[in-house]
Parts: sequence; structure tokens; C-alpha cells
Amino acid sequence: MEQSPGAGAGPRPRALFVSADLPWPPDGGGRIATLRDLQAFARLYETDLVALADPVGDPNISELERLCRRVIVIRKPFTFGRHRLRQGAEAVRSLFSTEPYRLRKFRSRELARVLVRVRAETRYDVVHFDQFGVAPYWVPDAPTSYACQNVESDIYRLATATSRNPVMRLWAWQEGAKLRRSERRLLGRFDVVMALAEEDASLLRSLGARSVRVIPMPAPPLRPVGQPPREPVVLSLGTMSWFGVEEGLLWFHREVYPLVREQIPAVRWDVVGPNAGAAIRRLDGSEGIRVRGYVDDIGPVVEDARAAIVPLHIAGGIRMKLLDMMAAGVPSVCTALGARGLLFRDGEGAFRRDDPRGFAEALVALLVDDELWTRTVHQGQRYVAEQHTEGRLIEALEGALSSAIESHAANAGGAR
Repeated sequence: MEQSPGAGAGPRPRALFVSADLPWPPDGGGRIATLRDLQAFARLYETDLVALADPVGDPNISELERLCRRVIVIRKPFTFGRHRLRQGAEAVRSLFSTEPYRLRKFRSRELARVLVRVRAETRYDVVHFDQFGVAPYWVPDAPTSYACQNVESDIYRLATATSRNPVMRLWAWQEGAKLRRSERRLLGRFDVVMALAEEDASLLRSLGARSVRVIPMPAPPLRPVGQPPREPVVLSLGTMSWFGVEEGLLWFHREVYPLVREQIPAVRWDVVGPNAGAAIRRLDGSEGIRVRGYVDDIGPVVEDARAAIVPLHIAGGIRMKLLDMMAAGVPSVCTALGARGLLFRDGEGAFRRDDPRGFAEALVALLVDDELWTRTVHQGQRYVAEQHTEGRLIEALEGALSSAIESHAANAGGAR
């Protein structure tokens, strides 16, 4: 499907933005990060978007059309939770391949054809690739940038170390080894690689990326905050198609939630987001837990929440949902990895706690102590207002892309 708003040519430079996932609706951390990158690109460049999209219904691209000169959507069934048979078969085939499953699932002949066509039609000043699934489509004859939301091999290293499932640990070990080889092969091609956190930037340099820049993600506008909600409602929010999210939620249910219920028997836990697996769905209706799935309007859900949780033990990049909760005035408790890439001090919108009892104690305090709740909310909103602004993103992105263009020109000149 292709739409072209028909914006006339002007003096602005042009960018081709290639994404492994259509960033609308912005209902998961990855999509939110991609959308904010795309918004910044649209401020700097006349931007064409080419994106893969899981074929579920008709994608709403009206908001993306307002940002971009042209939007091209390519249907590709890549989500495991929605296409278990197809993706399960692809995962089995990947066991006998040197190519990791994380790349195989995004292979698209149509995407390759579309990229050839649009680049023949338009001269782009930069070609940007967002997320690892589209990294193999790199082009040698234009300045290129790559946005790394997660260092994929490190995610699977963490899964190997923390998963309770021995089959998953074996799978993660094999997939991680393939991903490290692929990252070493692919990342050095790009003129600039953008990371969301300094931890990821260091890993990317060790994997051979030539030029790595940390690009800060902005938070959404701050929501006015009044009195603390009276009901002890705990919120977990975000897509659950990635196994690291399910592992974290089950850890919270098994290790932390019983400790919270001991002190607050009336506590409720709202689990909101698409693609919940069977283990999460089975929690619905027990112990004050509501597994609500995808919610069109999350505004009322967020307003009802007294506190949020981000209990991840497998993570990379930064937690976009944690920034969203800070901006919305919902204080959180998270693991250290659940706050990865964010430099807030403890109590500035969230508390980092890795042990179950400490996690439970911090959560209980937010649920019952109005003064602590208010202080945590205001400090979190001050942190995001100072550190996670659109201006910071645009400034960093503009510098990174200028570096990519200069590097490509220098290398092309050397080649001649």
C-alpha cells in the first residue's frame, strides 16, 4: 500500500527512512522510539517512509502522512505472537542456518524491490535504517545511518543467563552467537550508528561500528498532576510479544506481588498491552489481576494507576514507557535493567530495585504514602523536562547525520 501526499519539491534535503516496523499506533517502546526518530527526521528533511507492517487489519497511516512526503507500507507477518505456526517454522529453519532468526523473520523481496524503485525515482541525501531487521538492506552509494534500539546479541546473552526455561536458554545461546557474527558483519558498513544509551554505544563500538552517537529520546508533553489516585492500582503497560517482557511480568507475579498483597490486600494489577502469551493470560481474574490486552485509549488507564512497574531482567536501549510514565505523572518501580539508559537519580519519577523484597517495599510505599508519591512525581517530571526534550534529539540527530554525510563523501573520495 502506498500513499503520497504530493508535497512539492523544495530546497529541503531529502531522507529515506526504512523501518522494520510501522511506527503507528505507538503502542510499544520500539514503535515509540521509531516514531520520535521519524518526527525528528521530518523536522530536518523532506522524508519518505518505507516500513514493514504486520498484516493485521488496515494500518492507519494518516498521522504518518502528515509527517512524511510519501509513505509506503509493506505487509510482512513477522510477529511471533500473531503468527505462531509461520514464525515457529521459520525459527526451526533458522536452527540449520548461519543467519539468525531475528534477521530471517524480516526478509522481504518486496522491500528490496521497493527500495530499488524509490531510490531510482528520488535522490536522497541520507538513507536511514531503523531497527536491526532492515540492516541487511544497507546501500553502498548513499550516506547511511542506522538506529540501534537494542544490541540484539546482548539481549540474547542476558536471556541465556536469566531464562528459567532450559530450551529457551539453549535457543538464546545459539541465536546470540549468530547475532554477534551478523552485527560484526553489518554494522561497520554504516556511516553512523545511533544508540539510545551509552551502554549500547560501547557494545556497538566493540562490534565494529565505525561512528557511534548516543541519541537522546524525548518524553511526551507533561500531564498536569493533581491529587494521588485513591485506589491502589498498579499498572504494567506495553506490548508483550517479546519474551523478555513476559519473563519480567511472571517474575513480578511470582516473587513480588505476593509481598505487596500481604501489606495491601486490596491492591489491583492492570496488565495492559497487546500480544500477551498464555502464561500471562492465565493470570486474568485472580488476585486482583486484570489482563486487559490492547486498549485503544490508554488515557483513563494511566489516570487510574497509582504506580507503574517495569520489572525487566532482559533489556537493551532505554525504556520508552518509563519516560512516558514519568511525563504522565505515574511513579514507577523498575529493575536496574528496566531503567537502562536513563540517568535519573533514585526517586526522580522511579525507584530502581532488583531484589523482590526491595521492589515490593518501594511499590507499597508509593501506594500508601501520598507525600512520597507527590515528591516522586514532581521530581520525575522535572527530570524529563530537563533531560528528554525534542530539542536535544533534533540537535543530536542533526550532528549525527552531518557526520554520516561527511564520512560517506570522504570515503567515496578515497575510493576514487
